[in-house]
Amino acid sequence: MRHSLLRACLTAALMSVLAVTSALGQGGSGTTIITGTVVDSSGAVLPGAIVIAKNTATAEELTAVSNEQGLFTIPAVSPGTYNVTVTMPSFKTAVVSGVRVNAGTPASVKVALEVGGLNETVTVAGGSEIIQTQSAAVSTTIDANQILKLPTGSRSALSFVTRSPA
Repeated sequence: MRHSLLRACLTAALMSVLAVTSALGQGGSGTTIITGTVVDSSGAVLPGAIVIAKNTATAEELTAVSNEQGLFTIPAVSPGTYNVTVTMPSFKTAVVSGVRVNAGTPASVKVALEVGGLNETVTVAGGSEIIQTQSAAVSTTIDANQILKLPTGSRSALSFVTRSPA
């Protein structure tokens, strides 16, 4: 009896350690980055452009400035849909709406600014599909609506996970 109780306790402890290790290996905070390039209409890079990514659900705003190569990086981005606004003096403001950000999958945006005043805005509706080129990892984001529409009787998240491609 004593050995079976000891074995059960050790098994439970081992399962707890494995669960914590597995959770930590999932990427921790669930955030990612938005990267991109700011160019003018001729394709020349534009350093110093102000880039603001606004979450459409929470109204959270994250800001970055393009570097001397026209590149920008916005770190610690939560999953969701964003509108990315790029401004620079002597250029029209550009807005890329509907940029979809999934956990653990970096999003990339290329913005071309047109010459004009700051009070003019160019809006690009419907963000493009995210093509993740930084790594070969495959991941899937599951939202509550997808779980509710599961073709199973249980509506369990575990049922959905076992059917996902990653």
